[in-house]
Amino acid sequence: MNFNQIWVLVPFSIVIAIIAYLEIMMIYIFINPDEKEILLLILHHLLLLVVIYSFYKTSTTKPGTPTQTDTENNPLLTQRKTCKFCKHTKPMRCHHCRQCNKCILRMDHHCPWVNNCIGQNNYKYFFCLVFYATLTTIVYFGIYFNKILKNPPTGSIDTYFIIFSATLSFILMIILFLFLAFHTKLISHNQTTLEYFEKQREYYDKDVVSNFHDFLGPGCWLIPI
Repeated sequence: MNFNQIWVLVPFSIVIAIIAYLEIMMIYIFINPDEKEILLLILHHLLLLVVIYSFYKTSTTKPGTPTQTDTENNPLLTQRKTCKFCKHTKPMRCHHCRQCNKCILRMDHHCPWVNNCIGQNNYKYFFCLVFYATLTTIVYFGIYFNKILKNPPTGSIDTYFIIFSATLSFILMIILFLFLAFHTKLISHNQTTLEYFEKQREYYDKDVVSNFHDFLGPGCWLIPI
């Protein structure tokens, strides 16, 4: 295994370590849960299962690569750019990913956290991952913060672990919320991350509902299927 193969495991390992730590602390503070706490735990772990499933689908679903049928009989073919790496004509909104070493249809960005490109075929899974991960961190923070309010710090070592858990979940909640808001804005304008930062002049903006249909499909937008 070379350095690059080891390096791609680092973000994944960080995610696993954070989830494992927060879950261990969750078990610790809910040793003898009451009925309300049991319902809260069930809700939390249902959300966590959706997060894990969305992560799996985002990571394993191929983002989409162009084929000959994507460009043939295209009246704008002569205006399309040729990929200097793949040496073929790129469809509109297609970009070459140097990490994956291939062109990606409607490429949004390469995500090291899932070790995959986010493109036309897996963007919905990615958006669901960010959405449900945000909800999960909100639940994490709510649980830990409520524990601190019920049992103010006493100086014991376990209190500091709970405070650290609340702080960690709060930071993750803010980061994920901002990331979710950013991608919601992009979808509402029918724009990818690459198009946003490159300030491309080709715009595909329609009405908001049509834009969400383009990115998340005609079905339920928040069900990762």
